[in-house]
Amino acid sequence: MQREKSPIAYYITPHGFGHAVRSLEILRRLVDFEPNIEPTIISDIPDALVEQNLGSLPGMRRLRLDVGLYQYDSIRFDLEKSLELLSSLNAESEAIIDREVEFLKRKGVRAVISDIAWLPFEAAYRCGIPSVGISNFTWDWIYNTYAAEDPRWDPVISSIRRGYEKCSLFLRLPMHGDCSACPRIEEVPLVARKAEKSGSEVRSILGLDSTDKLILVAFVGLELNETAMGNLKNMDGVVFLYKSPLEFDIPGALRFDEAPISFPDAVGAADAVLTKPGYGIVSDCLALGTPVIYTERGLFAEYEVLVKTIESELTSVFIDSKNFSAGNWGPSIRQILSLPRRLPDIRIDGADVCAGRILDLLK
Repeated sequence: MQREKSPIAYYITPHGFGHAVRSLEILRRLVDFEPNIEPTIISDIPDALVEQNLGSLPGMRRLRLDVGLYQYDSIRFDLEKSLELLSSLNAESEAIIDREVEFLKRKGVRAVISDIAWLPFEAAYRCGIPSVGISNFTWDWIYNTYAAEDPRWDPVISSIRRGYEKCSLFLRLPMHGDCSACPRIEEVPLVARKAEKSGSEVRSILGLDSTDKLILVAFVGLELNETAMGNLKNMDGVVFLYKSPLEFDIPGALRFDEAPISFPDAVGAADAVLTKPGYGIVSDCLALGTPVIYTERGLFAEYEVLVKTIESELTSVFIDSKNFSAGNWGPSIRQILSLPRRLPDIRIDGADVCAGRILDLLK
């Protein structure tokens, strides 16, 4: 006899790709454990990202229920625009919650998971169904940094905390900030993806020589002027590996969109990753022991937490924003290539643990 489907709603913040990548890994394991799970993803993350991580496209509902920060590119963000969007969201919160309640009831949703929009917790509470938050921070902690200088953030933060207070269970990931707005917190291991191909397999697929130094440029977008790009053209023996939507068209740069390798495969094969510290890429590097060259990302509370882990667990080199923007990457690359590789001792089975806890609630 066919078992009854278990509809769930999984809300994913559109801020960066780290939240999406870890959420999709948890969702993949959840469906592996219990094939009768019928997920709907509520987010406006790209379809391609979902398919790359899940292998297929589940039910999708194109909707943005939080803001994160309004960003110009991978590094720069606009606080004024962010506050404007958050204030507008706050003003419409009751109408949004009513709409979500109607959706959850109509779909017969049995549980809500959110990384880490706060309004879905209120909607789940009003429907009488459990809700699970999964993250290494909550947005009130991030925004408190800005409220210290600008009290206009205070009403937004108060509203956000009221939403998190309705969270049935918060699964707190490593490298975390303050999540005290959620009343029930459990610690879980790191959620990280695994490479399926060895470094030598990846290099063979890409047609690279074993002596080539492979630097994975892990950014969604970069604005480098002609002088900076010219500086990067003069790095013999270095291959810059990148993936769309980043545009990085210089000699010695190789885009691997069409190659039969995953992003974790590329991380595992790289001699080093060049990035800003974001949760997703730091998790990949921790799981695979890949050295990191990291730069600044502006005033964002999570940054210091991630840097602390990078410096304590991984081979790492810092490049300041001036040299990064000028394309003066050579000294940092040479430095990281000269250092011994450190292998972190850290659990990376967080996706399995989180999926198991969600199933416990469904039962």
